[in-house]
This record gives sequence, structure tokens and C-alpha cells, in this order.
Amino acid sequence: MITAGIIKEITNDNISVEMFDAGSTCSSGNCASCSSKGKTKILNALNTRNLPIKTGTFIEMELSTAKALIAAFRVLIFPLLLFIAGFIIIGNIPGTSEGLQVAGGFTGLAGGFLFNLLFSKKYKMKEMPEIVRIL
Repeated sequence: MITAGIIKEITNDNISVEMFDAGSTCSSGNCASCSSKGKTKILNALNTRNLPIKTGTFIEMELSTAKALIAAFRVLIFPLLLFIAGFIIIGNIPGTSEGLQVAGGFTGLAGGFLFNLLFSKKYKMKEMPEIVRIL
């Protein structure tokens, strides 16, 4: 998905962009009205194409739908699957109580969240939107 925004701050490798709502009329060049109506979000972006940008520059960003779906799966679905797996695995051990089953499920859930935390720190830059052109 391509969306418009304004660069708010540039510090070292961190570029803060005020992204306008994809459904708003910012593509018509009326970005100031979108900003005043509260239809914006602040997020970080990458300048992989080394475009000559500075604070206040109107830009176009690409937000990868595939990256968003993978991140949603990793954050939401994967920990829940580990909860179910932990619950079932502990439940198949003879003589275990329901309390231990629940503890096994929560251990799996915690493992999923820990995996997500470690994974997101390592691959954070690859999941960020990319600036594709200056408007």
C-alpha cells in the first residue's frame, strides 16, 4: 500500500513520519487539513533509496501488506498456537491435573511472546515502511 506523509524528525537512522490515513484526501495535496482533523499516525520509516529528504518534506511511503500480515501472525496467532500446544502436550502426560495443563499453556504463550520480542528486535528494520519518492 502506498501512502503519503510528512517527515517530522530525522535523527541518525531514525526517520519519524506523520502518515496520513489512506482513506483521506491527502493525495489531493490538502495534507494540512488531514493533519488538523487527526487522521494521522506517527511512525518510523526507512530511506533505502537515499532520497534527499529533510524535516517537512512531503513523501510517499510503501507499506508492505505481506510484512503486515506476517507481523500480525507472529504477534497474535503464533503465541496462541503455542498456548494450545503447551496445553495439549502437558495434558497428554498421564496423571497431570488441569492446573498443570493451564500452566503448560501459559508457558507456551510466554514462549511465543518471548520469541516475538527477540525476533522483533533482530528484524525491526526490515519491517519498517520504506520511503519511495518525494512529492
